[in-house]
Amino acid sequence: MDAYLDGELDPITSQKVEQHLRDCPKCEQAYEVETAMAHAIGQAAPYYKAPPELRERIQVSLRETIGASTSRGAEGGGSMPVRRPEAVRGVFFDMPWNWLALAAAIALAAIVASSFLPKPWQPGAEQFLATQLIASHVRSLMADHLTDVASSDQHTVKPWLDVKLDFAAPVVDLSGDGFPLIGGRLDYLDNHSAAALVYQRRKHFINLFIWPTTPVDGKEQKIVEREGYHLVHWIDGDFTYWAVSDVSVGDLQNFQRLFGKQLAAH
Repeated sequence: MDAYLDGELDPITSQKVEQHLRDCPKCEQAYEVETAMAHAIGQAAPYYKAPPELRERIQVSLRETIGASTSRGAEGGGSMPVRRPEAVRGVFFDMPWNWLALAAAIALAAIVASSFLPKPWQPGAEQFLATQLIASHVRSLMADHLTDVASSDQHTVKPWLDVKLDFAAPVVDLSGDGFPLIGGRLDYLDNHSAAALVYQRRKHFINLFIWPTTPVDGKEQKIVEREGYHLVHWIDGDFTYWAVSDVSVGDLQNFQRLFGKQLAAH
């Protein structure tokens, strides 16, 4: 469960976990509780940055303590004292108790913080979403369920999706640019319904997931690479887009550019 929540599982294992959650109410309840708790902690937990002076004071204190211990060892005989494990431990036992308490507090804070800080590339929620997107992409290929409506005609795919969804997902034809439309299907991601448009690039498929979102300024593109798959994310108008495929990053970026260009022309 922890690895699944952290987005550390491969798509196949994630699919098995998702299936188990659908079949096991007890585990599903545990998943919902842990997700809610992680979200609450992430929203409410304060974060304080230690001032540079604190690092300097700790380093000076450690140097003074270790230097004093080394001097005592040298006075006992020999110009090059050997630091035995007992002597190293003695350094810490000789430290003032207030410094020991401070060091323990810093270590504890680091352990607690590391449990809830985002992973290097993205916040945990987005990691989990990326795992969902990849898993959905892989499932569509494994189960031979790329489309619910198979058509290269955007005027066939769009009306079908409009009837099934509570929003009107944009659909464009990119066959002239080397990305023919294969069809569309319904999906469920990030706790809401989504449209999945399927395009082809040579022998590879691109799943483009679309759902409504709050409009933002600009059209900043975000690229993610995980488990051999590339994901390109952008927000345009009232919709958020995630394109997932094993094509090259260049092809996927070109697809995003062409999609936006075609959409703007309509």
